[in-house]
Amino acid sequence: MSGIGADIGTCFLVSARQDANNEIEIKSIRDAFIDMEADSSIKNMLKRSKIDFIDSEDKIYIVGDNALTLANMFKREARRPLSKGVIAPGELEAERILLILLENVLGKAKKPEETCFYSVPAAPVDRSIDIVYHQAMFSKFIGQLGYKPIALNEAAAIVYSNAAKEQFSALSISCGAGMVNICLMYQTLIGMAFSISKSGDWLDESTAKATGTTASRIAAIKERGLNLMDVNEGDQKNFREREALSIYYKSLILQILDTIKKEFIKHQSTIELPHSIPIILSGGTSLAKGFKELFEEGFNSVKKNFPIPISEIRMATAPLNAVAQGLLVAAMNHDEGQN
Repeated sequence: MSGIGADIGTCFLVSARQDANNEIEIKSIRDAFIDMEADSSIKNMLKRSKIDFIDSEDKIYIVGDNALTLANMFKREARRPLSKGVIAPGELEAERILLILLENVLGKAKKPEETCFYSVPAAPVDRSIDIVYHQAMFSKFIGQLGYKPIALNEAAAIVYSNAAKEQFSALSISCGAGMVNICLMYQTLIGMAFSISKSGDWLDESTAKATGTTASRIAAIKERGLNLMDVNEGDQKNFREREALSIYYKSLILQILDTIKKEFIKHQSTIELPHSIPIILSGGTSLAKGFKELFEEGFNSVKKNFPIPISEIRMATAPLNAVAQGLLVAAMNHDEGQN
């Protein structure tokens, strides 16, 4: 069966495809690159290290995890072609690098006009960001690889991969690096979808500012392991940073819940839920230990006034791959409907 899903994330690009054994094959690449002068000694070093690179006239481009490794080696910052959930407006090389990254995880289409469902963020409610340009450019990139591109809301894809038993009805919350995407779906119909322009990167930047350090260091502390329910767990030298991270996580969760309430009130005249639905949490920012428990604490503090009947709060089965898997489900169903 053909069809592929492509999750376009600020931190990772992830694809999902069904292989010959009907197993889901996941491929991912970090959304990062570094450019270097096209010096022969550097090229030889990269070849000996078996690091793939793109040779382009006067520059060499290294992408993915290797970009971070070399950035640290040469004391440089790796660059991102995506920022705050969309194509980075000030990154001149963004479009070229994104096509390379997409080809790495998608490959060329296996048949003419093979369907590729790709994720797009919803328009944020707290910031003016041009989603139209972002969506159009990714449609072009994916089309250049031979696919028929179809856009789908990022958080809606999580419902497709994690709420089959509820007949695809859920309130999904995708906590990525650049944005928090939120979708209320009932039996495949989207009741409301929006995003908040604060998420993982905002947590790192805010904590760094509060503690007088760098966002990169905060991200490293977070990735080494953070227990949001017990900030004493871990190296005591980093206690202050972990405590600050916990504070900003709580702030973000309460902002998510408050924004859901406000947005539901705006749509209340067009949405009527006959029964309770689950909240499904996903995305890299949700992977911190204790995130679900901290979210439940926040939800319980507003539960009496929460406008949507909630049956349970649960994590997506594969938080880093849930969007790509849901996009694959949508692609496969779309192809079945065309036959």
